[in-house]
Amino acid sequence: MPATVVLQRETGLYRVGDEKLPVLSDHPRDTRSDASQRRSLLRVVAPGTRVTIDRLTQRWGFDSGKGRISALGTLPGGERFEYGWGAGRVIGPAPWEAPGLPNLRTVTCGD
Repeated sequence: MPATVVLQRETGLYRVGDEKLPVLSDHPRDTRSDASQRRSLLRVVAPGTRVTIDRLTQRWGFDSGKGRISALGTLPGGERFEYGWGAGRVIGPAPWEAPGLPNLRTVTCGD
């Protein structure tokens, strides 16, 4: 992999708690729980922005086996990010995918 993709919708780059890597997430979004999660907006990333997806990862979960599916990438200015794409065997539409995809879809991840 790496792959260059183009954002199809506005996203935000967020700092979450003490995590080293900022996260790419939907923007605008419901911010009611941001304070308790220590989530803060670093900047808005516009549609049409080219980002590089460097690799995909899947962490192991405690109860359900495979856990969070993440895309790790780089913004044009060199900022690294993590995008939480899904969990287990289910992903949602990423901000670089075309509109109209199903909200959740099943994928097979290698071991």
